[in-house]
Amino acid sequence: MKRTTRGLVAIALGAALVGCAASPKKSADSPARTPPADSPHQPGYPAPSPDADAAVAPNAAPPSPAPGQYAPPPPNRSLALGQASSEIEASQRELDVAGGDCRNACRALGSMDRAAGRLCGLAQSSDEQRRCGDAKVRVYSARDKVRNTCGTCPDVSVDRNDPVPSR
Repeated sequence: MKRTTRGLVAIALGAALVGCAASPKKSADSPARTPPADSPHQPGYPAPSPDADAAVAPNAAPPSPAPGQYAPPPPNRSLALGQASSEIEASQRELDVAGGDCRNACRALGSMDRAAGRLCGLAQSSDEQRRCGDAKVRVYSARDKVRNTCGTCPDVSVDRNDPVPSR
């Protein structure tokens, strides 16, 4: 019985060593392979089909981009409204944290301005129109804050009377 167990262990170890020997080794001369930045899958594995994610979670909302980055609209209006509201909240937090850092304050104001413009562009019902009005008030207040702290911003208006979005 002991010989059989030892024999099986030896075979298993031998198979593991052969498997390790078959895999490519990384040397100091060759850089480690990493997937391209835009590739969501690991090298050596086939790329998932474009419909793979839709089959797994057909109603899942796409991840929100960082404020200031373009995001295509979600597939339905209610998701787009929720995403725009979330972006306004995130931009408000970034503006609050920016303090006297005018570059970050202007970036946050621009994000808030664009998100409020998207929200207002989608608003149809009276509740959605109210949310649009609230978002505009927040943008006007943010414009006042940035104008008082920084004076101007290169890519977004700090004038309370300009439309939302300003550009």
